[in-house]
Amino acid sequence: MRAFLIAGLALAVSACGNIANMRAYSKAYMEPASGDTARLRVITNGMARGVPGSDCIDWRVPGAGIMAVAQSGFADQNNGRSLGMPPGGREVRGHLARSEMKVPAGKPFAMNFQSTGYISGGYSYSCQQTFRFTPQAGQDYELILLDSGMCVVGLQHLNSEGKAENEPVEKAGLCNALDAF
Repeated sequence: MRAFLIAGLALAVSACGNIANMRAYSKAYMEPASGDTARLRVITNGMARGVPGSDCIDWRVPGAGIMAVAQSGFADQNNGRSLGMPPGGREVRGHLARSEMKVPAGKPFAMNFQSTGYISGGYSYSCQQTFRFTPQAGQDYELILLDSGMCVVGLQHLNSEGKAENEPVEKAGLCNALDAF
């Protein structure tokens, strides 16, 4: 009987992480309603999801969700949105999702990029990156997330003179270990 109780508890606890993970694929990112913000353009051929005000991935954080996704069938309400940002420093072509949105400034912003592709012979590959950066108030950023057999994460600060400067990102992990299940 004790073994059944322990197994039931383990199943219930892992289900909490799975529910949060499912929500992460069906909920669009929500912009902050108040406070200092920056603008972020996301360009991707996969799925980009954001977690505002966090230095780790936690889909329970209010506002967390999908920012841009190239595949249909997900919460793609943010795709194609424009805030009138200046052109970026890199020209990127292809079947890409593009979206501009406001993000909280002066706080860490965690992101997850994932993509799956297929190559000839029935082989598949997967790209998954988690990272964070801290946007500054009133600034514009462009984030390029590409999977071309190799994961590419490129963040640029678009300064007032129309020039793009590379901006570093840091590795981010999961806030809750159970979110991996």
